[in-house]
Amino acid sequence: MTISASIPLRVVVLLTSVALALALLLTGAVVARANDGSVTGGESGGTVTAHIEHVVVVGDTLWDIAAAYTAPADDVRETIFDIKAANALDSSVIVTGQTLVIPLEF
Repeated sequence: MTISASIPLRVVVLLTSVALALALLLTGAVVARANDGSVTGGESGGTVTAHIEHVVVVGDTLWDIAAAYTAPADDVRETIFDIKAANALDSSVIVTGQTLVIPLEF
């Protein structure tokens, strides 16, 4: 049994296929772009790292900020290390008004 399709139907099918292919390519590009920006694959391969920004206020210390973003079972010192690395800090000195990038793993 042969199915015969008219030329307009063939054009619609072709254009729909092209549109679907473009949508898939754009989705892949968006995912790749997101992985180059604030969301990256973690070192363990099973975690995703994102970040938020924290503006330092009077009285903030790096320890207090890290403790606020550290899970109860995790070590605050590791979070401090990650914050310092993400912000290219040589020391734990922070100043009021400074915006810190806080990496989060989930």
